[in-house]
Amino acid sequence: MKKNFLSIIILSAALNISLPAQENNFFDRFENTSENITGALRSVVNWYDVPIGAAYLYRNYINKQFAISPSSFERNFSQTNGINGRESFGSIDKNIFPRTVFYSRFFITASLNIFTDAEITQEDYKRIFLFEKSIIYTYTITEIVKNLTQRERPDGSDNKSFFSGHASTTFAASTFLFLELNDLYNEWDLTKDNPFLKTTFNAVSFSALYGWAGYVGYSRIRDKKHYVSDVVTGAAVGTLISMFVYNNCCGSNDGFLRHLNFFTGEKSLGMSLNVKF
Repeated sequence: MKKNFLSIIILSAALNISLPAQENNFFDRFENTSENITGALRSVVNWYDVPIGAAYLYRNYINKQFAISPSSFERNFSQTNGINGRESFGSIDKNIFPRTVFYSRFFITASLNIFTDAEITQEDYKRIFLFEKSIIYTYTITEIVKNLTQRERPDGSDNKSFFSGHASTTFAASTFLFLELNDLYNEWDLTKDNPFLKTTFNAVSFSALYGWAGYVGYSRIRDKKHYVSDVVTGAAVGTLISMFVYNNCCGSNDGFLRHLNFFTGEKSLGMSLNVKF
């Protein structure tokens, strides 16, 4: 009996010592996570977000003011290369790719912050929110221009052709992610002092991200949902917005995208990116 009583005292003492420590550790992590998230949100909001936010809320009230007609080359190109009723894999919901990236990154980062001792800071959340910010900017500007121009799609389904939201959104997401990866390779111990490996990783990242973005743009022409200028303009807008948001807020100055060029020919229209690894 005495032995059992002593065991209960020892067990109670152990519980009184360990359990509160675990609870405090969890709540400390939870509080740290909340501070990181709110602090990161405050750090990514700027004065110029106000007009974009207002446009984002009231974009559906913008009326048609001017029209942009496709050129004869674009009409002929669409008739030759587009297929009515075709829906390729690149024409899936344009928000799937960026939403998957945002929510998965946020969930993984918050989980590591709460449940592990990983060194998660506001900077980690800041980049996640900046990614979403670049997508919101791109989406809002795209919708404004669509409502202002009212260009009919090649297949005649509606008047939302100029410019391509699929192209602008995908290029915005790909550009932001490539900028992040470029900075990561500059700091990562495995690649920062190894030019060959760094160049290889950058080349693979560029091929994967912009290969997907390019395929999405092509599929919109092939599916007869957009003209060439819709896709080229969308790609340029998405790229420039992500470059602006990332470079302005993250201070990336190494200029991996040195030039964004447009070119025209007798029967061609396009955009080129000169990339520095």
